[in-house]
Amino acid sequence: MYVWPVRCMLGRFVFALNQFCRERYAMEYGVSDYWIYEFAKIWNCSQERSNQIVHEFFNSQHFTDGIPIIPGAPEALTRLSADQYELVVVTSRQHVIQDETLDWLDRHYPGLFQEVYFGNHFALEGTSRKKSDICKTIGAKVLIDDNPSYAQECAAAGINVLLYDWEGAYPWSKLPATGVRNRELITVVRNWEEVQSELALLAPRLRSVDS
Repeated sequence: MYVWPVRCMLGRFVFALNQFCRERYAMEYGVSDYWIYEFAKIWNCSQERSNQIVHEFFNSQHFTDGIPIIPGAPEALTRLSADQYELVVVTSRQHVIQDETLDWLDRHYPGLFQEVYFGNHFALEGTSRKKSDICKTIGAKVLIDDNPSYAQECAAAGINVLLYDWEGAYPWSKLPATGVRNRELITVVRNWEEVQSELALLAPRLRSVDS
């Protein structure tokens, strides 16, 4: 089983969020400003205020209709699905946008994912669930994610990770130089061609472990 998030691997979430922030609050940010994937630190505001802005974004057309797909993702996932890879989504997204997320996936990636699991992180209500816990529960073999915090969390739990740094242009997708547990389980990839290549290398070994 191979796991994807939604945020910045399948769609350009930060791009659309910045468009909303510019229109609603005259906040001028580009993708290159996000050295860490914690919006409160980027926007220099409280976590509560950051959560509020993001949830306002969820209620806007920038969220429902304004998130472009990542180039090459649909084609690569279609090939992986045809090659009998079991693909699921594990996202940190909140339960409050579950329907909108499923609709977006159905429009842009129809029939490619067998299941979608929500972590409900940074939610205004409800409990959250760690990505590593979800991955272990469902028996995931590989997580492909752009967030190094989730990459480290899952690697520490013994899960192989492809850390997605799109064309080297995601400032937040960088591992720290030291202190990474099971670093050998994390491989940096920069486009969907590299994702496919690394999965092809990992798949025989992972399948032999299961047999």
